[in-house]
Amino acid sequence: MPFFRSVRLRLTLWYVLLLAIILASFSAGIYLTLRHNLYANLDDSIQNRANILLDIMGYEGSRPTLAGRVSSVDPNAGEHFVRVFDASGAVSFDSSAAAGDVLVDMSAVERALAGEPSTRGVDVDGEPMRVRTLPIERNEGIAGVLEVGLSEGDVSDTLQTLLLILGIAYPVTLAVASLGGAFLAGRALSPIDKLTRLARRISAEDLGQRLNLRLPDDEVGRLARTFDEMIARLDDAFRRQRQFTADASHELRTPLTAIRGQVEVALGKPREAAAYREVLQTVNEEVDRLIRLVGSLLTLAKADAGQIPIASEAVNLGELITAAVEQVRPAAQQQDLEVRVEPGPDVTLQADEDLLLQLLLNLLDNAVKYTPAGGRVTVGWTLDGQQLDLWVHDSGIGIASEHQPHIFDRFYRVDKARSRAEGGAGLGLSISRWIAEAHGGSISVESAPGKGSTFTIRLPTRR
Repeated sequence: MPFFRSVRLRLTLWYVLLLAIILASFSAGIYLTLRHNLYANLDDSIQNRANILLDIMGYEGSRPTLAGRVSSVDPNAGEHFVRVFDASGAVSFDSSAAAGDVLVDMSAVERALAGEPSTRGVDVDGEPMRVRTLPIERNEGIAGVLEVGLSEGDVSDTLQTLLLILGIAYPVTLAVASLGGAFLAGRALSPIDKLTRLARRISAEDLGQRLNLRLPDDEVGRLARTFDEMIARLDDAFRRQRQFTADASHELRTPLTAIRGQVEVALGKPREAAAYREVLQTVNEEVDRLIRLVGSLLTLAKADAGQIPIASEAVNLGELITAAVEQVRPAAQQQDLEVRVEPGPDVTLQADEDLLLQLLLNLLDNAVKYTPAGGRVTVGWTLDGQQLDLWVHDSGIGIASEHQPHIFDRFYRVDKARSRAEGGAGLGLSISRWIAEAHGGSISVESAPGKGSTFTIRLPTRR
């Protein structure tokens, strides 16, 4: 049943069980301690009485007796008695008649005659009594035995009363504690119930809601705030996923629409071979754009899923930059651009050479695209301890400050019309940022309109 699976019930049961064990231990401790103390006090009373009797002990020759020395008028005579034995073990004095039929324990008498006192409990007509048997010493010898008995009635009554109180208080306390525990558990878990009800209202289509519970900084409060933070991250992830899907759909639709338009025009009426060739050339360019776009999308998707292995191999930075520059140099020469390398210190990285080459080509390709004829693109690096700064500077059109925080976002373009015309999809810088971060580094930009841009990649030299 759901009720028996509730945390509230389990907490209450554990609380009651723990309290029951503690109360039982506490009650047993009280009972045993009180019993020990009461019997110790009773033994002290018997011993004190025995000491007084030894002081007033009389003798008939060598035989000890209390005859004529202990009053026969005693209102509490039934609660105690005195016996005196001579050296042969014969009774010389006995006041036990008022107390009842108290049997003589000759073994205790013999031990006392041997100099060994003892204490025992006896039952006299259904009433417990405590009996102390000890030797009567005279002239460095044992003249007889004194036996003093005292009723245990007060001790037994006190212990029985305590047991009655504990027997009533124990279940009552557990019952009250159960109700209190259930109440406190309910109060403690009520924020969890509220959190659960609010969480049920949040769905993938409505991640904008938050719990916003004003709770103290305890376990439940931290749980609620952590839940809100998780929902915020999910909301951001879903939003970026929806934006990514929409942007990807838009980017894919543009070349497909162009291809369809060209094909429909070509099929509209018979044309010369040259016209068909021109249509096929246009379609081929759009297909190339689709291939690049799909390749970039696949790279980002694999990166998000952690499916792209990052190799760790020795990479000579100078050789890597030279290879990247040589690949973009033909495109730069077509635009009358100078591509120059400013060598830094000799550096060998532990990195994935293919990915770093792709990162450099993305930055160099952008620099060439957005630098007017006659401009310059410069690549260089510096080393500060274990930190490498690799930078690509161009003298191009620059980037306005309001665009700089977003240029590494997917599908973001500063000049959408121009970028699309040049075949860009706004994914190159996103891939570049992922490559830098995958190597434990970062990428940043400094730019101003008309003054060019500088992209800086910061990488550790060891991973």
